Amino acid sequence: MTTPPSKEALIANLDRVVQETLAYFEGPGRMTKARVDRWQARDVLMHFIYFHDATAWGIQSAAQGGPLWPVPGDSDTVNEVCRRLHEHESFDELLAQVRQAHARLVRAARSAPDLDRPCFQRVTGETMTGRQRLELLARHWGEHVKELQEAARA
Repeated sequence: MTTPPSKEALIANLDRVVQETLAYFEGPGRMTKARVDRWQARDVLMHFIYFHDATAWGIQSAAQGGPLWPVPGDSDTVNEVCRRLHEHESFDELLAQVRQAHARLVRAARSAPDLDRPCFQRVTGETMTGRQRLELLARHWGEHVKELQEAARA
């Protein structure tokens, strides 16, 4: 059995992926017209904000002995709501909000006494721990950038 990564290793990995992702969105991702399904680069940024914040809220709720943070719909519904809420904002405003959401999540994760506590609940009833959310976000952000890069080359 392998030992799970430390809290700091989890945060460092997520931070690395987020910084690489921001570099993409500040460079080629800012100008790309590539689409993955119906989502363009700015649509991806919009949902990053929500899911980072929701994870931070869940980690903070769990740290205070509160309830799991509920995600009110399936991912497609949540992503579309995020897109509509942020559609009037500039690319620079979205990038600033992503940075703020990331800073909030890092602070929440660092201050959490136990990232292995359930903190997040999908509409399906599936629950996730803070650790699982940090791991998922790092993978998810990287996957989105890779998909956008591949779509831009096609």
